[in-house]
Amino acid sequence: MNLTMIGVGNLMEIIWPIISRVVGGDDVADRVIGVTADEADIARKEAVFGFPLVLNDNHAALRDNHPDLIMFSPPPTVAPDLIDSVLRPYYEERRTEGGPLPVLYAFPPVPLGQTYLDALGDDVLVVNMIPNNVTSIAGRPVIDEGHYTVTYAAPWPTERVAELQNLFAGQGEYVEVESHQIVSMLGGLCVINSLWYALPIVADRLELNHNDVGEYLRARVRDLTGFAPAQSTPIRGEDLRDHADYLTAMARAWHDGIARYYAETDLAPDTARIFVHRHLDLTLHTAQVEPREVLEDLSVGAATKGGVLERAMRCAREDLLPALADDVDWNQITDLVTASAHTVKEHGLTLAG
Repeated sequence: MNLTMIGVGNLMEIIWPIISRVVGGDDVADRVIGVTADEADIARKEAVFGFPLVLNDNHAALRDNHPDLIMFSPPPTVAPDLIDSVLRPYYEERRTEGGPLPVLYAFPPVPLGQTYLDALGDDVLVVNMIPNNVTSIAGRPVIDEGHYTVTYAAPWPTERVAELQNLFAGQGEYVEVESHQIVSMLGGLCVINSLWYALPIVADRLELNHNDVGEYLRARVRDLTGFAPAQSTPIRGEDLRDHADYLTAMARAWHDGIARYYAETDLAPDTARIFVHRHLDLTLHTAQVEPREVLEDLSVGAATKGGVLERAMRCAREDLLPALADDVDWNQITDLVTASAHTVKEHGLTLAG
């Protein structure tokens, strides 16, 4: 399989250990090429990936590699221009020469799949993907935790879906949603992820170790969901004594607030349950074992400027953390969690146009 990555940034580096099982190998440098805008980091990235990277030359990377699969991962704000200026002419070239067109995996949450079909043609197989961005925790590979989510711009052949699932095996549960539901899904997921930012601050206020707080919250969420991945870091069940009531209430507020948010969307209840159970557990698993700098990188460092995760961090900073400080009204916290998810969703819809 020949693969061209357009936009080799943090996300592609995170998922490469997963997909390299299928597309890697001794000849990876002959079959895979990537494009990056980060000139200063090219040498390091080439050492990590094992295939060549070019600086900003998307056309050359596509024409020289003649890919069977394109992984398209620019920032959402840049994606529309690249669809028009890079993907459209390339697919026209491939259509003129004959033979199969490359499959397109689009990783920006917006624009949605129909935008690609309108630009490239209805004969292109396009999928929007939200992969699991946690592939290892404390140096150990994640096994069957979290989830990855797809939406197809048009129905895909069964064998192509199977190829995608094989490529992302180990990313947790496969979830398919409708195109218009992606942004609704992200509203809840990003507010769950805001715990990476909020939890260490709460731990400092309580004069507790953030890993202990993460473990305790994870245990209390597990009491609510019953979800316990088999091959994961165990929970010791340590009682944090004076702060047990506070942290138990905090766990319930995030769980109930997100669950209520999803109930107010058109996501199917079974699908919403996957997001609540698996995403909360995975987020708190990282908080249970990772140092602060990793949590900060997952939240602040990974947030695209102006994107949905950044908006969720702002909700945590401006709304949730002040309300968690003194004389906490837990009904208010639950309401704020739900409201924050709606705020993030509405922000995402503005990005989607």
